[in-house]
Amino acid sequence: MNRTISNTVVLTIFSTCFYFSAQAQVPEGVGYGLPVMEESEGLTQYGDERILQLKDRYVRSHEGKEEIAGYRIQLFSSSGANSWNKANEVQEEFLTIYPDLPCYIEFLEPSFKVRIGDYRSRLDAERFFVELKENFPDAFIVSTQIKWPELSIEQKEEEEENKPYVYPPDGAPDQPITPGGGEDPRNR
Repeated sequence: MNRTISNTVVLTIFSTCFYFSAQAQVPEGVGYGLPVMEESEGLTQYGDERILQLKDRYVRSHEGKEEIAGYRIQLFSSSGANSWNKANEVQEEFLTIYPDLPCYIEFLEPSFKVRIGDYRSRLDAERFFVELKENFPDAFIVSTQIKWPELSIEQKEEEEENKPYVYPPDGAPDQPITPGGGEDPRNR
């Protein structure tokens, strides 16, 4: 009896999966009767025109925004008569140790805060936080708005453009050669 029920359940699950996988197979050019939204490089997107309207509205609403949600490490916070000067001292101390990292003095009423970095994830912030704790023991991670980070794709493209081409030595056309890793055949 239990075996019959379990076989029936397995058969039902298998049949359902088969049915939905068959439904997912759309013949070319069908699009379920929906209009073509976009066509590019052999890819055709079908869908409701309202999707494009929502996409355009989303893009317009985020135009000009220079910040996104992320994390920074707060080094200092103070309010009072001398807090601006103290914040500048902490910023100067930080920049002497880490001159390449962004450091911001923010005024969030009634306090001046010194915050560093633009981290997209808490894990990224924590990686640097471990090193930073030695010099700034009162530091902690805060969730805030950060500047848009530079995309690694852009960095890689720039590196590829500036990377010198090294010709492989004769007899090894398929071997990858790194700069400085072989003699240039043009100099032979």
